Amino acid sequence: MDRSYDATYYSKIGKAVVHVVAPSPMSSDEFEKRLREFHHTAWVVWNSLSVEERLKLNNEHGVR
Repeated sequence: MDRSYDATYYSKIGKAVVHVVAPSPMSSDEFEKRLREFHHTAWVVWNSLSVEERLKLNNEHGVR
């Protein structure tokens, strides 16, 4: 399978190689749809935390 990467970085420490793949061009409607899905998923994850965990995270990051 031929792979095309937008950038490749080689670690100066160890043997790590990081390939960066940019998303393909998309319409503004598709972008908005993906953004809504991203936000929805983030809220699902946030709401899966206990109240105590949420309060702790808010306090750690200065959110009131």
